[in-house]
Amino acid sequence: MDRKSFLTTIGFGVMGFVGSIFGSIGFNSKRTNDICGPSDPSSTTTNFGVVTTPTIGDNYQNSIGAGGSLRGTNTYGSMAHPPFFIKEEYTNRFYFPPNYSNTKSKTKEFQLNLFPLSVNIAHNVNYQAWTFDGVVPGPILRANLGDRLRIHVKNSSPDPHSLHFHGTHDPLEDGWEPIPAFGERTYEIEAGPIGLHPYHCHVPPLMVHTAKGLYGALLVDPPVKRKPAHEFVLTFSGWDTKGQGKNDYYTWNGIAGIYDRYPMKVPVGERVRFYIQNMMEREPVMTFHLHAQTFDIIRSLGTIIPDGHSDVVTIGQTERVVIEFVLRKKGRYMFHPHQTHMAENGGMGWIVAV
Repeated sequence: MDRKSFLTTIGFGVMGFVGSIFGSIGFNSKRTNDICGPSDPSSTTTNFGVVTTPTIGDNYQNSIGAGGSLRGTNTYGSMAHPPFFIKEEYTNRFYFPPNYSNTKSKTKEFQLNLFPLSVNIAHNVNYQAWTFDGVVPGPILRANLGDRLRIHVKNSSPDPHSLHFHGTHDPLEDGWEPIPAFGERTYEIEAGPIGLHPYHCHVPPLMVHTAKGLYGALLVDPPVKRKPAHEFVLTFSGWDTKGQGKNDYYTWNGIAGIYDRYPMKVPVGERVRFYIQNMMEREPVMTFHLHAQTFDIIRSLGTIIPDGHSDVVTIGQTERVVIEFVLRKKGRYMFHPHQTHMAENGGMGWIVAV
């Protein structure tokens, strides 16, 4: 190769290299905007693929990407978010303040109406659910140890369903027999042992009836009250929205990212207690991990004495656990399953110590 040919070859090589770099930048920026939406829709400046966090004043509108999809709104944000119309008040029914006191009546009666309903589990994601009282998870039932519970169930549905409680009770009240379509039944059980007990439909195919939303929680308090605490009942769920036999969204208390958008707020130095249950179908296990703080673990029913201490706890299907902790410093404490796909698709949240 003579000198002229050599210089020509080198020139084309450099031009190609420079062109590939700028072409890649342009393509990646365009691709990021297509998938995530521009970080500032009013700006004409290329953001070179960097997704920025919307300010509080944006009301999450800058989070809307192509086709109405919703991208993460902070560095550690979930990739799934609540519908815009869901307000913070939604979380109130899962919280019990330190001064909470149940009624002293030894007989407690509950009414549950079971019917199908389209529910919003994430932004632009509706799911044809089966519900107790039109909510997923169903209402939290709370009683004292030894209380007589009378639960009247109305099946306002064209399908057979039932109500099965975990815990100790008369096998004749176990709830595996179906209530026929548009039928009714009253269950009578004694509350116990102390702790958190799932309730759910037990009609085959069980996975379908549970996965579509027919579950809730029964909380049984001890005769001697636990120490005062800010109490939260947390139900973890998975959702197969595409009908492909696998979960693609994950929720705490029925809404993806609910505690990402609306963090729990607790005072510094005051006790916090979580009652956690895993009602996810199609996957055998999830973990609960709390950042920057360890916690006492009460796995065993019938006791209030901790039997472990960690910053992560593993929970199988329908298992439950009580955890207790105190946040000593102001700040934001993240929590999530340590199965990354669950955290990214709705399972990440925050506790704010104020």
